[in-house]
Amino acid sequence: MLKAIKLLKRNIMKDIIKEKLNEIEKEKGIKILFAIESGSRGWGFSSIDSDFDVRFVYVKPKKHYLHINEQADFFDFPINNDLDINGWDLKKFLKLLYASNATPFEWMQSPVIYKKEEIFFKMIEELLPNYFCQQTLVHHYLGLVNKKMDVLNEENIRLKDFFYIYRSLLAARFAMENNKFPPMEFSKLMNLVDDKSLIEETNRLLAVKKDASEKYTEEINSELIDYLKVIYKELSDSEKVKRKGTFDIETLNETFYKIITDADNRFFKEK
Repeated sequence: MLKAIKLLKRNIMKDIIKEKLNEIEKEKGIKILFAIESGSRGWGFSSIDSDFDVRFVYVKPKKHYLHINEQADFFDFPINNDLDINGWDLKKFLKLLYASNATPFEWMQSPVIYKKEEIFFKMIEELLPNYFCQQTLVHHYLGLVNKKMDVLNEENIRLKDFFYIYRSLLAARFAMENNKFPPMEFSKLMNLVDDKSLIEETNRLLAVKKDASEKYTEEINSELIDYLKVIYKELSDSEKVKRKGTFDIETLNETFYKIITDADNRFFKEK
């Protein structure tokens, strides 16, 4: 019964989200290139009361980008009825990709897609491998973990925090071992864990989290805690490859110009 209720809620929210995105397009005079789920629902370990973290990338009419003064490059909306939604202008998104920021890599891999203009999505997707910097990505994930490592010393740990740490460490490890950007989904990162007992305990905790609240705490197996601490230490001490600063800005400029020009002709020209 609980599973059926959760599925119904997800389907209802999906329709609400799509309707909200259409409203935003009309109200703000933009075209959404893609909209996805980020956070725990995108990572694959949401709780029963997790928010829907919707993120989107948009463009405006071409003339918007021809101003001397800087223009706003994002939209943020108040959280309402479990819906947390905001969007970035394409220019902002590509700037962050140029900096090898983790967010573009994650958003483009989300398993939950609410809206997508396939042609433009593909153009951006093809850019990703060329702007990966191992050093930047690994430092990003270790930075997220560093703020929460003390949590692992508590007797009872909030599962939300535990899996946030767990996923970040596996993402950093993936980037170190493969020298490419990690998958977004936790289940794919779990391929890095080769201890059967740790996998079984992780799966048990995932099942618990799925039907628990965001505030739920539990005593975590000490072997699993030690495993995460060892990974953190090894990654912190590892020498990381730096590519940031050698990226091709002109390819991004050309892609940006092509997308806003094509989008202007498709969506904003007066009929």
